[in-house]
Amino acid sequence: MTINIKTALKLGIRAVIKNRRVVILLWAFNVVAALILSMPIYYILDDSLRHSLLSADLYNTFQHIWFQQFLKSYSTNIGEIPFVFYSMVGFYVLIQTFFLGGLIAIFSSPKKNHMVDFFYGGVKYWLRFTRVLFISIIFFYLAFKFNDYTGDLIQWAYQNSDNALMEFIFRALRYVLLVFLIGIVTIISDYSKISLAVKDSYKSLREIFNTIIFLRKNFTKVFTVFLIVAVIGALGSIIYNLIGRYIPRTPYYYLFLLFIIQQMLIIFRLFVRMLFCSTEVILFKDLSAEVLNVKVTEQKVGV
Repeated sequence: MTINIKTALKLGIRAVIKNRRVVILLWAFNVVAALILSMPIYYILDDSLRHSLLSADLYNTFQHIWFQQFLKSYSTNIGEIPFVFYSMVGFYVLIQTFFLGGLIAIFSSPKKNHMVDFFYGGVKYWLRFTRVLFISIIFFYLAFKFNDYTGDLIQWAYQNSDNALMEFIFRALRYVLLVFLIGIVTIISDYSKISLAVKDSYKSLREIFNTIIFLRKNFTKVFTVFLIVAVIGALGSIIYNLIGRYIPRTPYYYLFLLFIIQQMLIIFRLFVRMLFCSTEVILFKDLSAEVLNVKVTEQKVGV
C-alpha cells in the first residue's frame, strides 16, 4: 500500500527538520555568492561617491546628474559586470547540483545523514546529475521558444481584431502554459536525478525515460505534492512582500530590519527546496517499490 499525499508531506517535513543543519551550509554559500556578485558594484560606487560632491545628497534623494556621470565614467567597468554575473550563475547552478546530490543521498538513506555523507553524495552523483542538468536546460530553452512562438501567433491572429478580451485571455493562458511546462521539466529533471541515485545507475538517458514512465503512472500524486510545496514557497514570498511594503526605507536602521527579514525569506526558501527534495525521494522510493506477493501455504503438523 502506497503512502498518501498527507503522509508524504508529513514525512518530508520531518526529514527536513532532522537535517536542518544543512540549511546553514546552503545559506552560507548563498551569502558568499551574493558577496561575489555585489563586490564589483560596491567598489565602483565607493570610488565614485568618495570623490563626488553629490554623495551627501544621495541619502535623501536620487541625483540624476550623478547617475549620468556615473554611467559615463564607469561604462567599461559596468559593461564587464554581466560577464561576471553569467559566470557566477553558471558556477552557482553547478554547485547547487552538487548540493542536490548530497541532499538526495541523506534523504534516501536516513541513517547516513552526517555532513560527511552529504559531501560524499554530492561527489558521487555530481557528474550524473550534471548530464541531466544539461539535457533539462535544452528543454527549458524549447519551452521558452515555444512561448515566444505562441506569442507571435497570438499577435498575428489578433492584429486586425478588436476583441481585446480574447487576446488577453490567450496571452494569459500562454504564460500559464509556460509555467506548467517549466514545472513538468523540473519534475522530470528532479525525479531523473533521484532515480539515478536510488538505483545507483550511470545511464542518464535511460533513467529519464524510466522517469517519464514513472510520472505517467503516478502523475496526479506527484504533481499534487509538487504543487503544494510550491504554494508553500509562494506564500512565504507573499508574506515577505506584504511585510516589506510597510517597512520604511529611512532612517537607515530600517534597512537593517528589512535585510534581516530578507535573510529569513532566503532561509525559508532553502527549507522549501529541501522539502521538494525530501518529498520527491519519499514518493519515488514508495511508488517505485516492488510489490512482493507472498504465497502462504498451510502445513499440517502431526502431534
